[in-house]
Amino acid sequence: MLVAVYGTLKQGHNNNLHHMDGLRPLHALFVDIPFRMYEGEAYPMIVSSPDNHAIYVEVFEVDADKQEELDRLEAPYNFHRENIFLTELDREAEIYVFNKPDPPPEFTAVPSGKWE
Repeated sequence: MLVAVYGTLKQGHNNNLHHMDGLRPLHALFVDIPFRMYEGEAYPMIVSSPDNHAIYVEVFEVDADKQEELDRLEAPYNFHRENIFLTELDREAEIYVFNKPDPPPEFTAVPSGKWE
């Protein structure tokens, strides 16, 4: 299955080193999806939006065990996995989304859609 990541699971970030086991992304690109990106001090999040926004993602192929590991990583931060269609790739993928309709007050919008 495909998983699209936009934060600390991207290459060069701490969670990628600890959880992606040397996997290389199949794709790295902006995708137009119905979410908006926000960032806090240590990590970003995406929140459902009525409008599409360009979000930069890396897309990895993972097995069911790795997907469960990522679920366990994201759950304590109030993220859940959603299935999305990536028009740019003509494929479905999973992506982690914040569980609430609004980000915490200390998070700010990332207009570029790309978190560094």
